[in-house]
Amino acid sequence: MSDTTVISDDRVSLRPVERDDADLLQRSMTDPEIRIPLGSDLRNRHETTEFIEEYIEGDDNLSLVVEAEGERIGIVAAKSLTPVRPGLVYWFLPEYHGQGYGTEAVSCFVEYVFRNVDCHGVHAAAFDFNEGSRALLEGLGFTEEGRFREARFVDGSYVDVVHFGLLRREWEARQSD
Repeated sequence: MSDTTVISDDRVSLRPVERDDADLLQRSMTDPEIRIPLGSDLRNRHETTEFIEEYIEGDDNLSLVVEAEGERIGIVAAKSLTPVRPGLVYWFLPEYHGQGYGTEAVSCFVEYVFRNVDCHGVHAAAFDFNEGSRALLEGLGFTEEGRFREARFVDGSYVDVVHFGLLRREWEARQSD
């Protein structure tokens, strides 16, 4: 566990993104297994460093590296913390998919957001074809709130974007069960 860990659970820990994490972030913007389901723009290392400076280090966002088994395995983030419902973004290296790390990390992160950010709820979006992401959100209690049909051009075709939401009171009810 890093000395900058802000959240930890049985198998994952979350810590702030550092500039040394540019290579991890760049993978999300170049590896088709991550970039396509995430909808990331293709960026080189210089552009990734600028992204860290402008977006991740911005005052209105919270971005954390997810670590497991002593390795960096992904990112969780909340965009636009000032509105009523910040946007949740996350991705994990493909070699860690299907092992429960994503669910554990996103759950820890949502708990952290509700404990530290004055917001009524959080929202997230996933492409219709990204069954793993949709299942993760539904498993954490998120409700499908809408669908933007053929809203994004991804990998050669237009795809639906599915929007999910989770209210603070819904999260708290699940935690007390």
